[in-house]
Amino acid sequence: MKTVTDIHFDAWKLRGGEDTILAPSRCGPDVAKVKKFTLGSINQIKVEITLDAKDERIPKIIQLLTENGEQHWIYRRDIYSEDDLQAARLLQLSGWIDATASAGSKYGTMYDQSQACPTCGTGVRQTSPLLIGDDEMSRVDKHRVAGTYENDLLVRDTDVEKLVATTVTGALFWPAYFKGKKGEVTELRWQQAVIESVMPPMAASSSLDRKGVCPTCHRGGYAIVSGQPERLFYRNEDLANAQDFNLTWESFGDFGKTAEGGIRGLRWGHPWILVTPKVMNLLRGKTKKEKKYEGVSFTPIWIEDETGHVSLGSHKQ
Repeated sequence: MKTVTDIHFDAWKLRGGEDTILAPSRCGPDVAKVKKFTLGSINQIKVEITLDAKDERIPKIIQLLTENGEQHWIYRRDIYSEDDLQAARLLQLSGWIDATASAGSKYGTMYDQSQACPTCGTGVRQTSPLLIGDDEMSRVDKHRVAGTYENDLLVRDTDVEKLVATTVTGALFWPAYFKGKKGEVTELRWQQAVIESVMPPMAASSSLDRKGVCPTCHRGGYAIVSGQPERLFYRNEDLANAQDFNLTWESFGDFGKTAEGGIRGLRWGHPWILVTPKVMNLLRGKTKKEKKYEGVSFTPIWIEDETGHVSLGSHKQ
């Protein structure tokens, strides 16, 4: 595993374009990606620089951007090896943005809020098959695994057969349906993984921003701390009852209430999905084409033992 720093900025307003920053900071095409395109009548230049988190060029880049009055965004993230992925006890499953569709209550999916938090909606329970809109179906349809903006997980029916054949635990698979603009409903080639297993709360060392946590249930409104790599920590004993599919106890995303006291727009935060390497290996593509349309990425969670040491699976860090 290694940690990298990503620096993003728009260079189209700079007199010398991207070279105003890249040349003096000695950043070539090995670390800098430059995307040029036209938006309306304006030529745009977007730059993304990726460097090792300890690279001595980072302060120089930030200095140049600041001196030139250029707005920029800085992110730190971890890059994991294949050994790290395979050794992990659990992994966070994240859907690709181009494999994400609109779904939920606005298309007719039914939910039970009777046992959910009245403030943030955490604990809401889906009671009918998932109905998906046609907003992004054309680009989502080619992926083997897809998701929704509410973090529902959709798996191609042929892959569901593989999961069921290996007796994965923690989830049921429900049929999912497409609702067209004229109201017609058609069953999809995907099924929804309805996940029943919920993990205990994460360890305090997780990189969680708790400023917006729900004051009623303390489960909703979590976010990731800005400027830090996303690292989820569990204590070793927390994994005792983990299944192949799990949901986090914490729910992520903003929440709000209407003037009448209901959850705003029937939208609420959602837990994240954690799976075992067994599930990862079944869902990942085997061929180059399959990998291109996997639709999901995986990030290991970290394990904290009673002495405070942390590890990814059996690999001490």
